[in-house]
Formats: sequence, structure tokens, C-alpha cells
Amino acid sequence: MNYLHETALNKDKEFHISCNIDVPLCVDMDGTLIKTDIFFETLIIALRKRWRNVFFMPIWLSRGKAFLKRKLLGFGVPDPQSIPYNSELIEYLKSERDFGRKITLVTASDILAAGPVARHVGVFDDVMASDGGMNLKGAAKAQALVNRFGERGFVYAGNDKSDLEVWRRARCAIVVNAPEGLARKVAETTPIVCEFPGRIPVFRELVRAMRCYQWVKNILVFVPIVAAHRFFEMKGLIPTLLVFLALCAGASGGYLINDLMDIESDRRHPRKRERPFASGNLPLQFCLLGPILSIIGLIIGMMVSVICFMLILLYITLSISYSEYLKTRPIIDIFLLAGLYTLRVVIGGVSSGNFASIWLLNFSGFLFLSLGILKRYSEYSEDQGKEGNSIYNRRGYTKYDMQALIIMGISSSFTSAVILGLYIDSTQAQVAYRTPLILWGIVPLVLFWQCRMWLATTRGYMLDDPIVYAAKDRVSKIIGFLSLTLFILASIDIKKIFTIFYNHIFAG
Repeated sequence: MNYLHETALNKDKEFHISCNIDVPLCVDMDGTLIKTDIFFETLIIALRKRWRNVFFMPIWLSRGKAFLKRKLLGFGVPDPQSIPYNSELIEYLKSERDFGRKITLVTASDILAAGPVARHVGVFDDVMASDGGMNLKGAAKAQALVNRFGERGFVYAGNDKSDLEVWRRARCAIVVNAPEGLARKVAETTPIVCEFPGRIPVFRELVRAMRCYQWVKNILVFVPIVAAHRFFEMKGLIPTLLVFLALCAGASGGYLINDLMDIESDRRHPRKRERPFASGNLPLQFCLLGPILSIIGLIIGMMVSVICFMLILLYITLSISYSEYLKTRPIIDIFLLAGLYTLRVVIGGVSSGNFASIWLLNFSGFLFLSLGILKRYSEYSEDQGKEGNSIYNRRGYTKYDMQALIIMGISSSFTSAVILGLYIDSTQAQVAYRTPLILWGIVPLVLFWQCRMWLATTRGYMLDDPIVYAAKDRVSKIIGFLSLTLFILASIDIKKIFTIFYNHIFAG
């Protein structure tokens, strides 16, 4: 007895008799057989090939959805080997096929995309799909199946509310990755013989795709107001909080756009294939949130000032440019990474009115250049032994470049420490701090932290963004706490505080 018979028998013995092995099984593709939607897959390919296609799409759509799908496929067909599949359903279909059941792939996607998928899975006897003229969805799909197999002459596996029309005319139903409410509606008209839940909460996957943990990098906007000893002044703090939110929105929007543009390479990556879009756990429709979040970030920036708006626009533009092209240009990519870090400091200074000094910009520039090289080296180390040099050949690096990157990175680390030391001995530091001598304790701490980060990376421990890694690392937190303590002690009049304390305790 096969799965379909067994499940039906448990529910209704009489139904078991009517749903025999001769009843063909018809399977939907988008969201059912595969975890993604071929239409959005082809849309991404078309926009990557030629972004101006966005202006032609309304014209193509005016001739019907089927025509639009066919036109988009003209720019490329999704690779059936990289598409995320519903493995449990495929095992089920193989079992049904072994028992002799005829299985047909029935989809609203175009036959040019459905055919390769069917051949790759290897369990289908036939394929019914849109053909550039007719969009095989909803009522049209139901009628096509009735014309071929007769009323109540087939089993149908689907996942979407548009499949209700098909289920109403099927002998029995298989529900895949559907909400509970939809399953109840199906059960009202058609017996459900099998369900494949497997539905992952969209909100959770969306939060993952937005990479909210990366927002920790935007704390850099508070550096100028802290360095100016004005953190508790609301006049500068509130605008800085606003640009922090703006950068968070812009960064998350950029991550969503980047993940869509890199979806094919992510699916071939040993770790990145688990990302929400690449794995199919987050519907590609949520790609629209990318530009929306970026626009929200720009609006918030405009609320602060025109200059902040322009700087945030520059940040978003550089981030997307990096993701799309500049990350493939050696050396340019690490300088751009350092620039994006430093730009956060500049934006924070502009928003609060405490403009970053030349000392702060020099120190930040070399520190972030070191961290940018560190990030690139860590990514290279992670991929060694997994995919060879294919990723880094595309980015312009080879294994022979890694030694040079280490030299450049560590040199930048020591240079940042030298600049910090020169600043402490400068006139500006003597004016800005009550006891600048205490700041010398920060120099070895900063240098120790960077050396430790490099050691962790070369040993293969650091496989994340350096600042994100530091936010999770216990030793980095201790170093940060000690540095902040020394900064505070250097900022206050220790002699005066000691005198007050002495008089209070000992002089009575």
C-alpha cells in the first residue's frame, strides 16, 4: 500500500476504494515542488541582465501574464540544479512513482522553465504549463486538468489560495506549505490525504534577511559626539539617533537587494545557501522591501539635514555599487569597505554638529582599512577547501595575494596605533582632556585587540564581519570596557575628584 492509499484509508475506507493507483497525481511547481517562484527568479535574471527592462515590463504585461513570463525567460532560465526543492515532497513523489502512479507537473510558470525542472527531478511523466499565450493558473489550470483527466479524475498537490479552484474539482488533495486556514478551506470541498507543513515563519526569515545584527556597525555614528564629550546633550544626541536609524534602514535595504542580486552564487556557497532568499524560506516578493527601506532611510536623513540626506544617499549608493560590482575589483573593494566604515563616523559628526577631527578621520581610516582587509582575508580562509579559488577569482584575488593582504592589514593596524599615540601628544588632546596622559593606556589595548583579531583570523576562528565578531567576543568586550574607562578618566579632573573624596572621608 502506498502513502496516498494508506493516508486515505486511515481517514475514510470508502474513499480509499475510489482513490486507487490509477488516479494520476498532478503537482504544482512554485511554492510546492520548489520553495521559490520561477516568475521572480526570471525577473531577477532579467533585471540583472538589463535594468531598463523594468520600464518595458508594463508593456509586456498589457499583453497578458503568460506573455510577460515568456519575455522574461528570454533573458535567462533559472538553473534547475541550484533551485531549492521541497525534498520531502520529492521523496513522496518517488514513492508514488514506484507504485506505478502517473505524475504530472502542472504549473503557471512557462514551459521553458518548467521543462528543465521536471527533467531534473526525474519523476514526472508529463508537464502542463503556460505557453506564452495562456496563463495556466487558478480556474484555467482546473479546466485544463478536467479536460485531460475528467471531473474528479485526479489528485492535486498545491500550496496557494489560487489552487482552491483546482482542489474543488480534484478527487483528493495534497496540501504543501500552506497556512492552516487554507487547509481548512480545502477540506470543506475535497478530502485531504496528505499534508506537508514545513512552513517557516516569514517574519523570522525577514529579520534574518535584514541582518539586524549588523546594525551594531552603525554605532560608529556616536563616535564624534562621544569624542567631543557631548553625548548627553540632546541637541546633538537626537539627530545622531535619527541618522543611526536611517543607516540601519538603508543597510538592511541594501542587504535585501544584495541577497537578491547574489542569489545564484549564494546557492552554490556552502554557508550562504542557507540565507532566507537563497534557501527559499523567504518568498522573493519581499525583495520590494529593499528599495522601500532605503527610501525610508533617506527620508529620515532628510529630517536631520540636507547634508545628512546626501551623505546617507552616498552611503547607500556605495553599498549597492560595492555589492553589484566593486567587490570584484581587488584593492578597490577593501578601500571601499574602509570608506563605508569611516563614512559612518563622518555622518555622525555632521548630524551632531561635532565634526570629526582630522586626527579621528586618520585614525579611523587606517583602523577600518585593517578591518576591511581582515574581512576579506577571513572570507577567503572560510572558502578554502570548499570551493577552491572560484569565488576569489571572480573578486580578483588568488591565493598568492593573501600574503600581501596580511602585510597591508597588519601595517594598517600599527599605523592606526601610531596615529593615536601622536594625537595624545598633540595640542588638541591637551585642550580636550583634563588628564590626557591616561589615554596612553588605550594605545596598547587597541593594538592588542587588532593583533588578536588578526591571529584569530589566520587561525580560522573569525568568520564574520570584524565589528560584529567583536560585539560577540568576550575579550573584545573587556578591551572596549577598559578603553572606555580610560577615556572617561582622562576626560574628568581626577585631582579635583580625589581632593573632594579625601576631604569627605578624612577631613570630616
